[in-house]
Amino acid sequence: MHAGSTQVPQHLGCAFHTLPNRRVLRGRCATCKAAPAPQRVSEADLLGNGDSQQHHPDALHHAPRSPFYTGGMDVMTAGAAQALTDKPITTEKTIVIVRHGLATWSAEGRIQGSSNESELTPFGREQAERVKEALSRMPFDSCFSSSLTRAKQTADIVWAGRQGKLIELDTLAEAYLGFLQGMSNTVASKQHADAYKCWRSTPAQFCVEGRWPVKEVFVAAKKAWQTMLQAEGSLHLVVTHKSIARALLCVALGILPEGFRAIDVHNGGICIFRVNKKGEPMLINLNLNSHMHMENIHY
Repeated sequence: MHAGSTQVPQHLGCAFHTLPNRRVLRGRCATCKAAPAPQRVSEADLLGNGDSQQHHPDALHHAPRSPFYTGGMDVMTAGAAQALTDKPITTEKTIVIVRHGLATWSAEGRIQGSSNESELTPFGREQAERVKEALSRMPFDSCFSSSLTRAKQTADIVWAGRQGKLIELDTLAEAYLGFLQGMSNTVASKQHADAYKCWRSTPAQFCVEGRWPVKEVFVAAKKAWQTMLQAEGSLHLVVTHKSIARALLCVALGILPEGFRAIDVHNGGICIFRVNKKGEPMLINLNLNSHMHMENIHY
């Protein structure tokens, strides 16, 4: 094999490498037991950075997939949840949601909320670089980002070198936490014990300065979904914050605000949804973070 090439097994009879329902078993086709022949595929064939419809007009999977990756549902009409839009969308969508990297206030143990004073730490920038590499083979059409600094810095790193639009959405901003913002968790838990306990234990009932943060992010998440699903193209990146990421997930899965803390997303964690033309979402991956532990991870 020449440099810059990758061997992809291809059986001379069944060409199983093109079909998601074929498997490779100990280097042989599991269907007919015959040994596959190698096929040369250049790195250029594996990488994509532009318009997903241009590079993959008929593909459901926008990045190279191992023949060991089996058992998933590839039928886009089989939605399992209530539609996220009021009207059908023109094409099936894949939405990749990323939480921003570690920010200064989090590193200091302070509550961030919707404050815009916190920014990425050097470690958070490295996390963003790891996300960029992990998603480098996915040919996104556009990127949606919160306008808050820590999320926008993450989006700028992940999106660097791409040609699609980077769009800021106010509906992707973090939850407003009022007077708790900027406080250390230790101080807040002592000076505002009841409010802090409510936010941590029963967030759907948490009210601060006359506002209901969790209910607000659920409303914002519904609006964000509708905006993103009406965008041109079929593959979109979303860079946001923990609370709104949770709300996006809960809204898509039909989970009520009371279940807000049933889902966790780490810094740099990746969640992937497929959405059919009816606007019905299907969760494919939740909080992917292997790229934070290992090198050369690609989704």
